[in-house]
Amino acid sequence: MHTFHVVIYSIMRACARLYFRIRGDYKWQDFTPKNKANLILTNHTTNWDFLYLGMAFKGHTYFVASEHIFRAGFVSKAIRFLVDPIARKKGASAIGTTKEILKRLKAGQNVCMMVEGNRSFTGETGFISPNAGALAKKSGAALINFCVHGGYLVNPRWSKTVRKGMVWGEFSGEYGPEELKKLTKEEVADLINKDLYVDAFEDQKEKNYSYTCPEPAKCLETALFACPDCGGYACLKSSGDRLVCEKCGSEHVFTEKGFFERPDGSAPAFATVLEWYRWEKDKLRELLKDADKKDPFPVRADEGAEIYEVHPLEGKKLLDSGVLELFSDRLDVRGKETLSFPLGDIISMAIVLTNTILFTAGDNRYFEIQLPERVSALHYLISYYFLTGREYER
Repeated sequence: MHTFHVVIYSIMRACARLYFRIRGDYKWQDFTPKNKANLILTNHTTNWDFLYLGMAFKGHTYFVASEHIFRAGFVSKAIRFLVDPIARKKGASAIGTTKEILKRLKAGQNVCMMVEGNRSFTGETGFISPNAGALAKKSGAALINFCVHGGYLVNPRWSKTVRKGMVWGEFSGEYGPEELKKLTKEEVADLINKDLYVDAFEDQKEKNYSYTCPEPAKCLETALFACPDCGGYACLKSSGDRLVCEKCGSEHVFTEKGFFERPDGSAPAFATVLEWYRWEKDKLRELLKDADKKDPFPVRADEGAEIYEVHPLEGKKLLDSGVLELFSDRLDVRGKETLSFPLGDIISMAIVLTNTILFTAGDNRYFEIQLPERVSALHYLISYYFLTGREYER
């Protein structure tokens, strides 16, 4: 099957290169690796980062993909047959994924992983696990780092709308197996973090590109959940290019340059999504500090949630629908019945797409909660981390 995958990949790569050359909104330089087997790590900014890498990198590559794409019926079967990606369960252990990556690298194949594991909500490269350095050393393969710029403002994770604008990719580091042997796993991890760091707004200060669409602020409240003017939570609503607080009436305009302005010309509370996010995260941390020393209290609640039990690579079963409620000690879904998950029993939690929560609880049962498109799953996720005594580093 490997030869079949190589042929299919070559055809798809040629089509993608032609398509983006005609469009003219992605810039890349072709890259030929020095080694046969390569672990390729990229930052994660859009749904098409694999295309951006594939067009620039000369050589067949297998990709690590989120497990949820393997549960889409015929489409999933076609993807698995044509390109055979490696499944990664979000909100669960990555041991199986790591084993499969190592297996393919040792067979002399290239493997690419969006090493953040999640697209950025903020425009800044997120947390990269130190385990990435250990994986690179253990693989015996070369390490190549590829950085995508401009992708966040074309395809913000919080948005349902793709914008017109420039994206560019660059190979920021190549390290052979012998070179990696001389480094500690911590030093390799430091190289990965340095090579893949992007701040979309620092890029934009230099480039000043325009990123246009009809409703540039739509669904921005899935990333920004606290009002900087009145301090309220879950009170922001987007419309067109505006983000408005329903409690105090304050407004911010999200411009085609990716920065905030006020409609009246006064200074915005924050210039960028990243600055706003850092502030709200600090505010939330302070609010939830020492929660374990207090009586259980509500943090957030939203109607329209659906909870499923997931069977990876197979499918999912709807358990109930109703109100999702996060308390300082538990997560509840209140529908026909109340499904309650003590936070101490939740082993791990993550977000897929914009507002779908995945988590593992109890005896390794795997669950998915789908929220309405304007509800902030990020607010729930960060709160879960703080309430369980951990820092949310993404």
